[in-house]
Amino acid sequence: MRKQLVEVMGSNTEADQALKILLTHLVSAGFGEHSKGRLRDFLAKAVRSCSKARLTELGTFDAEKDLATKVALESKGWLLKWRDCLLERAWRALERAEHNDINRPLYSILWLSTVDPKANLEELSAAVEKRTGIKVQPAMLQQLKLEAKAAFAQLLADEVVETLETPDKTSVKKEIQTLGIGGAFNGLNV
Repeated sequence: MRKQLVEVMGSNTEADQALKILLTHLVSAGFGEHSKGRLRDFLAKAVRSCSKARLTELGTFDAEKDLATKVALESKGWLLKWRDCLLERAWRALERAEHNDINRPLYSILWLSTVDPKANLEELSAAVEKRTGIKVQPAMLQQLKLEAKAAFAQLLADEVVETLETPDKTSVKKEIQTLGIGGAFNGLNV
């Protein structure tokens, strides 16, 4: 959300000021109309609203300049930022899981295989050992890699579910398709 505010406001400082306006409003009034709809839609509206409020405070708001074009609910830029946020949250959750069970370096295995998808199992094993200090045999590595992918896909699906008003199977699949994150689920039943 902050990245979108920086884009709309033109600077980190003004984005932070707009974000303060939003947070102050949320603390005093709550989420209001968010009881219905997708979280990403609510946040897009919030970005527009707090940007407008900050520009009005600065005396630079121009009604002719349409903020909606910079933060349209279905704009490619907003959807990419939202997708990146969900992916980042899923990666962080997988990393936390690895910290909780250091003998199962699922995050490191998946991250390293994502960074270097052409690495063979021996190279990946060496990279995992260098990163974590844990030696994983190539035969076990393939099994852990599949498990890591399934865990990541489930964490990502969980993130999507948390953002929908009605997280039924159809809505979740549609949101995954809209965000272009279906590749994380290839070959898996999540």
